[in-house]
Amino acid sequence: EEATAQQIGQMRDLTAQAMEDGAYGISTGLIYPPSCYSTTEELVQVVNAIRPYGGYYATHMRNESYDVVKSVQEALHVAKEAGVRLQISHHKVTHKADWQVSCKTTIAMIQRARRQGLDVTCDQYPYSASATSMSSNVPSWAFEGGVEAMLARLRDPETRAVLRDQSNASHEGRWCDIYVAYVQTEKNQWMVGKSITEIAEQLGGKDPADTCFDIVLDENNHVGEINFGMCEEDIEYIMSQPFVMPGSDGEAMPLTAPGKPHPRNFGTFPHAIEWARDEALLPLETVIYKITGLPAKMMGLTQHGTLEVGKVVDVTIFDHAKVADRSTYSDPMQ
Repeated sequence: EEATAQQIGQMRDLTAQAMEDGAYGISTGLIYPPSCYSTTEELVQVVNAIRPYGGYYATHMRNESYDVVKSVQEALHVAKEAGVRLQISHHKVTHKADWQVSCKTTIAMIQRARRQGLDVTCDQYPYSASATSMSSNVPSWAFEGGVEAMLARLRDPETRAVLRDQSNASHEGRWCDIYVAYVQTEKNQWMVGKSITEIAEQLGGKDPADTCFDIVLDENNHVGEINFGMCEEDIEYIMSQPFVMPGSDGEAMPLTAPGKPHPRNFGTFPHAIEWARDEALLPLETVIYKITGLPAKMMGLTQHGTLEVGKVVDVTIFDHAKVADRSTYSDPMQ
């Protein structure tokens, strides 16, 4: 059910308090519960609470697949109506049928919004695979009541049958692109680095959705995935836009992290420099500005991001001809 006026008021108060405490803005993850249950109008009202503080709205949009255009439209609408700056988090297109088509539309929408005066920027990790929790493949309605309620529904045969059919329908042709990145139990370590399709086959031709669900249950939802869903051409087109900055969307991981996490956790920025150089996409100074000055400007870090008298100086020295991302999906800890 939708949030009541009183609940929205409470969220606005919490948001304002967070800004008073030093937050830069507010973010949403509209693919994931509980954010996915938010209405557009609720978002407008809550995001509006950061306006007096000059904060920005960062959004992992509602859909990055077949409805990515509608999702960009919603993000632009929320920012415009709330009167705030917009940061579209790790912009991508994961619906294969829309590769090299949808991103042309979404970028044009962003360009038009910028011409009309809306301050919109994006970030992007320059890889063709994303990473998230394996339970993201479970239909969102199963999470009503929280993670434990979702796990209980996976254990219930009748409910599970419905979830299985829906998940297989939405993942047609996709299970082979979804790989296990890490697990916690010893018995499932053999699955790391294998796709759901491969694991299902090694388990005797098991249904792929059932395979996914059982891994989630076995690991008590502590299992990560890597999902190959983007194309190189889209990544290059998005990266080439002047309002797009590289970002890892990752974590500060040690080289002793378990499993095979996404290489973006280790190599995003050298990867961006290497790619721009080898594909002749962008001049070096443009890539460096995208990594440093642009995000500093977006976040309002006025004393960082550029080499100027009186500013805080952060310098990295490297050989442009040799800098490279050594991390790979099979051997990421480099």
